[in-house]
Amino acid sequence: MRRMYVLVAALVLAVVAAQAPASAVLDQDQDWLGSMHQVDLTEIAFAKLAADNAESPLVKQLAADFAEGHQQLDDEVQQVAQQLKATLPSQPNEQQQLALQRMGLITGAAFDQLWFATNVAGHEQALKAAQAEVKSGQHPQAVALANKAVGAIATHLAELKDIAPQLGLPVPQ
Repeated sequence: MRRMYVLVAALVLAVVAAQAPASAVLDQDQDWLGSMHQVDLTEIAFAKLAADNAESPLVKQLAADFAEGHQQLDDEVQQVAQQLKATLPSQPNEQQQLALQRMGLITGAAFDQLWFATNVAGHEQALKAAQAEVKSGQHPQAVALANKAVGAIATHLAELKDIAPQLGLPVPQ
């Protein structure tokens, strides 16, 4: 009888262990969801700064549009994270916080230039991260969201390239 309990216990453990990856978020998915959430938080904060500090109406409008898109994406990031029981950071990362602090100290054309350069670099980095999640992510919900994010981020980059000449800035390659 004892031997049967041991076998049943081993079988139960094997079944639970086999199901664990399906319910536990994997590191890559967790990392991507967390970094995307931080990007979204940062873009929303950039828009608030642009409303007050930007000189160009183009920057103000595009920043507001980006914030709206990132808020929608972040709502989905939070839903997927909740489904996967992934923990999201509560604020932008240290580098993003420094960028926000720097932008908060300047106004006018200097703000527009820094906002533009920071957004190009940030969106390029976010695009690479989303593409990596699409390629190597494990959870279908996270991969589907990353695929959606790739399109949105690529659109933001195209919009940045479109306004560069109007801001007197070189078009990023």
